Amino acid sequence: MPKSLVVDPKAVRTPGTLTFADIPLNVYQKTLKDVKKQFPEEDLKHIFEDMRLIREFETMLEGIRTVKTYNGIEYSYTGPAHCSHGQEAFAVGEAYVLDTNDYSLGTHRAHAEVLARAMSAIRELPEDELYKIM
Repeated sequence: MPKSLVVDPKAVRTPGTLTFADIPLNVYQKTLKDVKKQFPEEDLKHIFEDMRLIREFETMLEGIRTVKTYNGIEYSYTGPAHCSHGQEAFAVGEAYVLDTNDYSLGTHRAHAEVLARAMSAIRELPEDELYKIM
């Protein structure tokens, strides 16, 4: 990253044209029934379970952070809690298509991605391979 960046307003404000290809909108027409045919039923169950696990983890984290309790257990946590409620499918979908040779770099809400990758690895890898990674 440069220490300084000179921006010449005359050059930046020079009239011109920005062109690019058309971007299609609202063209996805598949139904849930169509999509279900693309995945094994067992995989869909695992995908749903993983999304529920992430949601429950984040609900726990949010409760600990805001009201200092979860399921009647008191706990004081004063650190950050960046939940990704409603975005669980992204993390689980990413983990579903990646294999053990792939890397993913999380954002500040990365705990969902870590949980999704972990659940995927637990299902896909033999136990001795998991121990090597851990």
